[in-house]
Amino acid sequence: MVRSWGVKDEVPKLLVDAHLIYQNTMAVVDVCRKAGLEVFGVTKGVGGLPTVARAMLAGGVVGIADSRLANLERLRSSGIGAPLMLLRSPTMGEISRVAALVDILLCSSLPTINALSKAAIKQRREVQAILMVEMGDRREGIMPDELGDVLGTAEKLPGIRVRGLGTNLACLAGAMPTASGMTYLGDLANELGPGKAAPWTISAGNSSALGLIYEGKWPNLSLPAHLRIGESILLGWDVMTKKPLPGTSQAAFRLFAEVIEAARKPSLPGGPTGCNAFDEEIQPLDRGTHRRAILALGRQDLGSGKVMPIDPGIEVVGMTSDHTVLAIDEAKSAIRPGTQLEFRLDYGGLLAAMTSPYVGKIIKD
Repeated sequence: MVRSWGVKDEVPKLLVDAHLIYQNTMAVVDVCRKAGLEVFGVTKGVGGLPTVARAMLAGGVVGIADSRLANLERLRSSGIGAPLMLLRSPTMGEISRVAALVDILLCSSLPTINALSKAAIKQRREVQAILMVEMGDRREGIMPDELGDVLGTAEKLPGIRVRGLGTNLACLAGAMPTASGMTYLGDLANELGPGKAAPWTISAGNSSALGLIYEGKWPNLSLPAHLRIGESILLGWDVMTKKPLPGTSQAAFRLFAEVIEAARKPSLPGGPTGCNAFDEEIQPLDRGTHRRAILALGRQDLGSGKVMPIDPGIEVVGMTSDHTVLAIDEAKSAIRPGTQLEFRLDYGGLLAAMTSPYVGKIIKD
C-alpha cells in the first residue's frame, strides 16, 4: 500500500520504504543479539512515524525510543503498545506528560528526576530512569565521580525506579565508542547496581557503537544491555564510516526534486565576491563554462543536510535557502525543466525532510 501527505504537488517528495526498514532492522537486530544485546529502535529521524516504528518492531526491536515527547505521544495514540523510551531529558513543562506516557527515561539531571517523581505519584505510575554517564562526548551525562551521590538520592524517590546506567557518544564531540569504555560502563553498573530489587540494564549507546560489534570487539558485559539504533537502521550504514552494513539496504529513503532551470553558465562568479547568504566564503571549482541545473529544493527543506544524486554523473555544486545548483555535464540522461531527479540523503537531510512542511511524504508499506 502507498500513502502520501504533505504539499499539494508533492515536489520535492520523500519516498519511505517500510519493507526495507523492516529488513534493515532484522539485519541489525540479528548481529546485536549474537553479541548479547537487545535493540531499541529510534524514530526521531522520521518524526516518530508510526509506520516506521511498526516496521522496526516487526524486525525485532524490543521498544521504540525518541527524543521528542510529541513523537512518543503520536506513536502511542496510533496504537503502538511497545515500551517507549524518551531519549532526551524533558523540560519542566513536559514532566506531567512524561509521567503519564513514558516507560523509560534517559536522564542526567537530579532536579528533573525529582520533579518526575512528584508527577509519577500523581499519575500513580512508576517511571524507569536510566542515569546517563558522561564518557567523553561532552553532551548529557553525570560525571562518574558524582554518580554515586545522584544515585543515592534518585533511588529513594517514590514513583521512580532506577533501571541502570547509560551513555551517549559520537554526537557532539565525536568521541568514539571503545571496548574499554564499554567495559568501564559495565564495571560502574556492577559496582553500583548489586542488591537492587530488579536487575539493572546498560543502555550502551547509539548507532555509533555498532562498529565494535561488526569488528568483533564488543566486550562481554555481565548485565543485560541494549543499544538505541536509529540512523544505521534507517540508512543502512555505519554512522562513523558511512559504509554499508552487511545485509542492509541504503534505499529505504529516496528524495525526488524537480529541475526548474537548465543552462550553460560559467562556473566562477563574476566580479568581486564576499560571503554568501549563509555567511560562508565559497571557493568554487573552475569547471569553465558548463551545464548546470537548478532544483526547487533548498536549505529550508533540508537544513544543513546533504543530498547525494543517484546518477553518478551529477554533482551538487551548492545549496541556498530555496535552490540547489547541480553540475550536469556527465548526467546519464537529458535534464531539462520539469525533470525529476532522485537523491539519497544523509541523516541531517532525512531529519529535516521528514519535519519540513514543504516536502511531501510517500509511504510504501
